[in-house]
Amino acid sequence: MKWIKRILLVGVLLIAAAVGIVYFSLDSIIRSTIERQATASLGVQTTLASANLSILGGKVDLENLQVGSPPKFSAPNIFALGGVAVTVRYGQLTATPIHIEQITIDHPVLVVEQSNIQLNLDALLHQMPQSPTTSGGQATQPIKLVIDELDLTDAQVTFMPGIPGLADTIQVPIASMTLKNIGNADGNQTGAAIKDVIMQTSTALAGNAVAASRLSPTVKAVLSQELGVVSGQLGPGFQGQFQSLAGTVTKSLAPKLQNTFDQLLNGNKKSPGQ
Repeated sequence: MKWIKRILLVGVLLIAAAVGIVYFSLDSIIRSTIERQATASLGVQTTLASANLSILGGKVDLENLQVGSPPKFSAPNIFALGGVAVTVRYGQLTATPIHIEQITIDHPVLVVEQSNIQLNLDALLHQMPQSPTTSGGQATQPIKLVIDELDLTDAQVTFMPGIPGLADTIQVPIASMTLKNIGNADGNQTGAAIKDVIMQTSTALAGNAVAASRLSPTVKAVLSQELGVVSGQLGPGFQGQFQSLAGTVTKSLAPKLQNTFDQLLNGNKKSPGQ
């Protein structure tokens, strides 16, 4: 009887070890998949420090996701996320699209800057490859996500000098922001790629910061105009949320500021009336 008990004990230990190996391998697979998908679809280096899957709790925790800036911009990263908590059912991780109930992002940091009359967000959008490929040049199918709710807390947006009318660095804190129905704005459950999620989140955050900031009306006009153009390329469902979060800053400005905006955008340094 003793040898039977020993065999059973060894068997249980082996099974537990196998489950542990698979479990911890999943964390590595999730981390590398997100890094690979984001880098391929955004066209800039994207890194993720760690991923931790809690099967019983139905959560995936991500730490320190960093999205590199497009070429010719000074900031090392355009967007960085401190901690990301994803609420998802384990069975949905293999579905297409993946249905995520809630994502909570803590301490996101966004840098908004301009080079050669182009915002870094617009540059990032336009330099994304049409057909994402791996580092080896092989085509890859993007992961599609449907996200019921995406919450950001304790965010910070930095506006860099070089934006027309802005001479100094301005930092704007955003206590909270929420986006809903990402990848399902039309009710068709088509899903959004990781690049779309990142672009929508960063553009909405930038617009929210413009509206909440103490930037001059002229700078607000410039940024609102340019961010509005970016939002218009991210789908009509998102554009409505962008307007709700960012407000209609340019519409509330005095008409004479439109001339100032045109002059700044075209590099004309003459003030109105000269």
